Amino acid sequence: KNGQPTSRVTLCSALIAAFGITGIYLLPLPKTNVGGRSGSGSGSGIDSTSTNSEEISPRTAMNQMSAIRSSSSSSSSSGVAGGSGSGTSNLPPKNKEELDEEDVDPMKIIEGSVGYDAEKPLSYYHCGPLPSDDNPTLTELVLLHGAKFTKENWKSSGILDMLCEINNEEDEGNLSISALDLPVSADGTDLGLAFDALTSEKILSGQPVTFVSPSASGKSIVSLGEMAAVSNNNGSGGKKITPLTSMVKAWIPVASGAVGGASVSTLKQYEFADIPILALYGD
Repeated sequence: KNGQPTSRVTLCSALIAAFGITGIYLLPLPKTNVGGRSGSGSGSGIDSTSTNSEEISPRTAMNQMSAIRSSSSSSSSSGVAGGSGSGTSNLPPKNKEELDEEDVDPMKIIEGSVGYDAEKPLSYYHCGPLPSDDNPTLTELVLLHGAKFTKENWKSSGILDMLCEINNEEDEGNLSISALDLPVSADGTDLGLAFDALTSEKILSGQPVTFVSPSASGKSIVSLGEMAAVSNNNGSGGKKITPLTSMVKAWIPVASGAVGGASVSTLKQYEFADIPILALYGD
């Protein structure tokens, strides 16, 4: 198990993310689940009658799993953040320099904030190993959100917990996950500023990462392709270093309208840069 291949971890995390966000963004929301920003934990709105033999949706299945984890965690703890299970610290957000050994538990979700523009603070959730020179094989996954959602939905749906659990001792995962509250109005320049700010705070390594961009958040990744097309003489190709190649290792757009509206020369930039894409559309 030692030295689990990065490609395997990337594939596993991509499949989990793809499965989960399909449930969140493509399936109808349960009527009993209102909001999602209360911070009271996942699992609310689960139908107690759903234990019959009926086929259930991916979202319902994940909510049920989250409820079980939440119940187990609350019954085994005295209300103090930490413990063996994943969860979100109730302490104020910390910068990387303020994190202690308990905070960097790879199974624990940490909330923080960075300033990526003079008037634009960026809040985030993070779990998994922090980047270091001693961990060159770290796989980094960055989760964006759609127009009607926030980073809170990654946590309340149970998807963030599922991804964090890849880092358990049995699976020996080496996956760093960051869920960002980057607004859907952000373009490639804004995404670059956020990327640099997270790198400065040592939440990201500064190496290219895998992005998951549901719906409207795909605009920022497409914008990077547009910038690359201009830099590469409107799609002439080549291996010229651009913000696209410096930031994006792989891309998972989910029902992203910006992809459908992108020009051929823009989309060609991902091929020129050898960036793999897993695009999801439909039911």
